[in-house]
Amino acid sequence: MVSAPFQVSTKQDRDVDIILFSGRMDANSSPEGENAIQSLVRSGRTKIVVNASGLSYISSSGLRVLLAGLKQARQAGGDLRLACLQPQVRDVIAMTGFNRIFTIFEQEEQAVGSFFS
Repeated sequence: MVSAPFQVSTKQDRDVDIILFSGRMDANSSPEGENAIQSLVRSGRTKIVVNASGLSYISSSGLRVLLAGLKQARQAGGDLRLACLQPQVRDVIAMTGFNRIFTIFEQEEQAVGSFFS
């Protein structure tokens, strides 16, 4: 079975940036995800939701990208929150203890709304 290539797209909901990751986030594709997060933070966009509904796999390098993005967003006065984790990605996040570091939501709308509550 050939999995879909890693893809990144972004959109906005009010002043929250939503990054959609899909495919496999591994050592080869992680730089693309890292660039997407870093470019937002560098431009002063620090309310970030990563929608992982299309993410079928995440490796340790993908986890490092998320952790670095969280740190950068928080240092800039914002936050990075996760939404729509697929079961296999949720399992990896839980196994690594990242579920205690990240704020995780079932739905994108909940994650976006959490910045305003």
